Amino acid sequence: MKNCSLIIKGKYVLTMDNQMSIFNDGVVAVDNDRIIAIGGKEILKKYKSEKIIDVGNSIVMPGLINTHTHAAKVYFRGIADDLPLSTWLEKHIWPAEAKYVNKNFIKNASALACLEMIKSGVTCFNNMYFFEQETASVANKIGMRALIGEVILDFPTPSRKTPKEALEKTEAMILKHQDRELISVAVAPHSIYACSRENLIKAKELADKYSVNLHLHISETKKENEDCLRINKKSPVKYLDEMGILDNKTIAAHSIWLDDEDIEVYKNRQVKTSHCPISNMKLASGVMNFKKMNESGLIIGLGTDGAASNNTLDLFSDMRVCALLHKINNLNPEIASASEVVKMATINGAKALGMDDKIGSLEIGKKADIITINLDKPHLSPVYNPYSHLVYAVNAGDVENVIINGKIVMRDREVFGVDEDEVLRNACKFQ
Repeated sequence: MKNCSLIIKGKYVLTMDNQMSIFNDGVVAVDNDRIIAIGGKEILKKYKSEKIIDVGNSIVMPGLINTHTHAAKVYFRGIADDLPLSTWLEKHIWPAEAKYVNKNFIKNASALACLEMIKSGVTCFNNMYFFEQETASVANKIGMRALIGEVILDFPTPSRKTPKEALEKTEAMILKHQDRELISVAVAPHSIYACSRENLIKAKELADKYSVNLHLHISETKKENEDCLRINKKSPVKYLDEMGILDNKTIAAHSIWLDDEDIEVYKNRQVKTSHCPISNMKLASGVMNFKKMNESGLIIGLGTDGAASNNTLDLFSDMRVCALLHKINNLNPEIASASEVVKMATINGAKALGMDDKIGSLEIGKKADIITINLDKPHLSPVYNPYSHLVYAVNAGDVENVIINGKIVMRDREVFGVDEDEVLRNACKFQ
């Protein structure tokens, strides 16, 4: 028998591989940071470990991937509810950020965000906000995987006085984190309405220089769409495409107000989309054309957006809402099936971030980013279909164990590497 660093056993092992393989009474063997074996009980005849997590009647699956958020906005949770996006952003969020946001704010708020995400099964998140190096440091200390992007805006921000400074800081972070295991960097121009044509092009040039992702909001609201049509005589998607912005490394958050031609552009350029259904509904921004986009073969991941517009970082909630929203919007219960939505939160999320060679599924050679979900609960009994449970019945609190990069980050709901009481005290002090 071969030694390995960790063995995980559970009732259902959902791999999320190309065949959507499920192993009943399954076993995953991990050595250091990678999965070295996966299957049924026969794995126990080949591998042994001093560290075994036997979760019994549980789902073992890849960690969830939050493809669009603003992590530190957890400190603005509930600060300005029930408003349209333009009013919410311009009259409340941006002024609050100007008043309160500094390095210490981001450090403390990011700790709260990472704690919330880990406890809800998120092992990787794609972030766009201020003082991103602080968020990177917090995530790395806790042991969480993150793609970070210092937001680029035409006007001064709490962390940068000019767009030029934001681009320079982004380049410095790219160089700093080139060989880091858990932290990578994207270029993050906010949107077409907050970035000039010149700055959008400069952002794209920087992303191309280092072959990293470009992360931005696209066609989030009807107003954004109509303003672009009025000013530029074309949709936001066509406006960006004309500049050469869109390609297979573009992560387009929201993408609600797309017409058929826009969807075709996404398809041709292999643009990846982050769908944020709860935030979109709460801000009444609109409903993404999931049916058309999915039928076109686009890669669609799931995102929570920030907790100021969601109001949580619980991706299980977004999974449930995603499935229900598109069924009722199309009057078709077969759209956004449970297994399809779980893919959005795992392997398709990894594809959206360009990380599917490492994470998003449980396969030999991939990084061991794994969560377990306890099914011994009244609201999760009995089990006919684990995918159905994940989308329609599981809550964030059902996640019991989290492994990231082969290390146990949470065991029996206790998160290591962070003082939960201190994190909560800091949040209450800010309030």
